[in-house]
Amino acid sequence: MATRMFFSYLKSGGKCSSVVEARLLRYWEARNVKRGGELMWVDMLMIDVNATIMQATIYANRLPRFRSKLAAGKMYSISGFDVARCAQSYRLSDSPLLIRFNELTDFEELTQSFSPA
Repeated sequence: MATRMFFSYLKSGGKCSSVVEARLLRYWEARNVKRGGELMWVDMLMIDVNATIMQATIYANRLPRFRSKLAAGKMYSISGFDVARCAQSYRLSDSPLLIRFNELTDFEELTQSFSPA
């Protein structure tokens, strides 16, 4: 079983094999107005049990797999994601990192929250 951890323990550098649990605060679509409003990605703000806020991104090509699960205010378990540095000009939180959903990402709603040890 993968290790559960807080956002503050995540390190930049690609694929993360750990599990984070967080509440989805808000999400919105990013569109390219120069290309007729083409959907580029969905940005999300998530908060863990330590009140650490982190940005997460789902690119348009992966969105059909996750869109039906997105609900602001719900708790989720996220695993199999990438951790990357957030561009300074696009940073949505104090965290210099962001979570990027990839082809291996598992994103499941929680009915019960478990804090990492």
